[in-house]
Amino acid sequence: MRSAGRSIRWPMIAGTLFGGIAVGATGHQLLAAPPSFTETPLYRADLTRLDKPELIVSRLETTPGWSHGRHYHAGHELVYVLEGEGSLEVEGAPAQRLQPGTVAHVPPGRIHAGRNASRTAAFKVLLIRIHVKGEPMSVELN
Repeated sequence: MRSAGRSIRWPMIAGTLFGGIAVGATGHQLLAAPPSFTETPLYRADLTRLDKPELIVSRLETTPGWSHGRHYHAGHELVYVLEGEGSLEVEGAPAQRLQPGTVAHVPPGRIHAGRNASRTAAFKVLLIRIHVKGEPMSVELN
């Protein structure tokens, strides 16, 4: 009888052990924080008759409380607010309140920062960029 009990216990112990290892190995992925924003490119094209630029249209969706520190772009950036409320701070200008229907423009090379003003709601914008090919999309300063 003893050997019969052992044969049943060992597969159960081994199965539990391997199951625990598998859950432990993937557990950090289950607990990882979701990204604070998602950007979905909607359209991208070369601009004819202009030297090196391309047009990029994206939808940016942020989490509540999201902020993007000081940075700049090599090209123009236009922001059109779809949902939520935020703010845009462009160096040398007063902070701009962003709400649905607001359009904001950031000229090339201007240092700026943006944030979601809400701690409970998402902030969604349409980004239209005239980007210089070969340059990084964004140069982070913080």
